[in-house]
Amino acid sequence: MEFPTIKRFTLAIYTSIAGALIFYSIYRIYVFFHFIEKDLLKPDFSYIAEDFQSSWVTELLFLGMLLMSSFIWALIYYMFFKNSHTVYPSIIFGLFILGVLLLLGWLNDWRIDPVALEVRTIVSLHSLFILYGLFTGYSISYQEPYRDKDSKH
Repeated sequence: MEFPTIKRFTLAIYTSIAGALIFYSIYRIYVFFHFIEKDLLKPDFSYIAEDFQSSWVTELLFLGMLLMSSFIWALIYYMFFKNSHTVYPSIIFGLFILGVLLLLGWLNDWRIDPVALEVRTIVSLHSLFILYGLFTGYSISYQEPYRDKDSKH
């Protein structure tokens, strides 16, 4: 019996969308419970009128930015690590993305100032990016569950 499966490239696209939504949800929970000090990752959006800066418009723009960056990350992971059988590339790449964000924040004087971050924020950001990397990496590079190469039909 043949079970329908999703092509791996299409799965990478679906994974990027789900990963961005999960990342956004967990990030919002972290900010709500003050595991992360303030909205570090959300940009200022200074080009939007002040009436809309504290409304749902900025949340939708932030979610759209997460969706685009997650799509790019999933394509990069798909191109280079899709046949990986360990979780280490996804953990390392998730921490690499966090490192790049912290370095850019330090160099460009953004909202993220790595020197002034509290320990709970650092631990929460690391756990968030490790979780995101694991979700994306494992979802893209897993073996199709119904395909058995050694079985004789």
